[in-house]
Amino acid sequence: MKIDVAVCTYQSERCLDECLTSVGKAVPINKLIIVDHNSTDKTIEIAKKHNAEIYFENVGLGYARQIAIDHVETPVFMFLDSDVVFYSYDWFEKAISPIGKRKNGKKIGAVVVFTPVIHNPQRQKYAEFWWKVCPWRKTIGFLPQSTLYLKKALEGIRIPSILGSYEQVYMEYHMRKRGYTYTAIEVKGRHFYDFPDKKAAWLGAGDRLFSGTKNLQNILVKKVLTAPLKAVPPAFVMKDPYIVLWNTRYWLGYLKGWLKPEEHTKMKR
Repeated sequence: MKIDVAVCTYQSERCLDECLTSVGKAVPINKLIIVDHNSTDKTIEIAKKHNAEIYFENVGLGYARQIAIDHVETPVFMFLDSDVVFYSYDWFEKAISPIGKRKNGKKIGAVVVFTPVIHNPQRQKYAEFWWKVCPWRKTIGFLPQSTLYLKKALEGIRIPSILGSYEQVYMEYHMRKRGYTYTAIEVKGRHFYDFPDKKAAWLGAGDRLFSGTKNLQNILVKKVLTAPLKAVPPAFVMKDPYIVLWNTRYWLGYLKGWLKPEEHTKMKR
C-alpha cells in the first residue's frame, strides 16, 4: 500500500536530503508533498532532487499543514518533519497495521512513529535524570514529527492559520472530536530538533493562541516558578549547574511567548 508523505520545510537543507532518502527507503511513497515557507537555501533544490510536488506559503506552520492535507490523495498519509532521519527501514508494516483498528473502544486514526530527540546537553541531562527517578514520565505523546494519519480522521479540518505552533494539538483535538484515538511505535532514528533555543517562546505563543488564557496559573506555578527548583537535583547529581540556568531560561522564554503571542508565533531562523 502506497501513501503520500508530506513535509513542511523552511531553510531545511541541513537534514532534508538525508531525511527524504531515509523515508524513501522505509515507506512506499505515492507522492512526496513539500510545503515550503519560501526558503532561500538549498531546500527546494533538494526537494526537486526527490521529485517532490512543491507548494509555497508565507503564513506559518499551521497553514502549511493545511495545504498539505488538502493535497493528500491516499487514504493513509504521513507527516514528516524535515529534521527527522530514520536509521531502520523495516517499520512501515508495523506502523500502518493499527490504522483503523480499535483501541479502548475507539478507532485508531494516527500512529506516531517516534525517533529519539537530540537535545542540547543540559536538557538531555535534565530529562534523563527525571526519567530515571520517575520512569512513568517517559511517554511518547502525540507528536507531528513523523506520524501516519487516516485521512478520514482529519476530515473537515481547517487548521487556524494563526497557529505557528501547537497545530499538532489542534489536529489531535479535531481527531478526538471525531471519535478517533492514536497509538505509537518507536523506531531507530534521530529527530535533530533544529533551533531548540528559539522554540520555547514559539511554543508558548502556540499554547496561548490554542488554549487562551485559562492555563496561565498552571504555567506560572507548575513550570516557570518551579523551574529552578526542579533543575537543582539533576544539576547536583550530574555536577552541571548550567542545567538550572537552561531550565529557568527555557520556561521564562515560554512565558514570554505566552504573554506576547503575536510577536513569537512565527519562529525566526
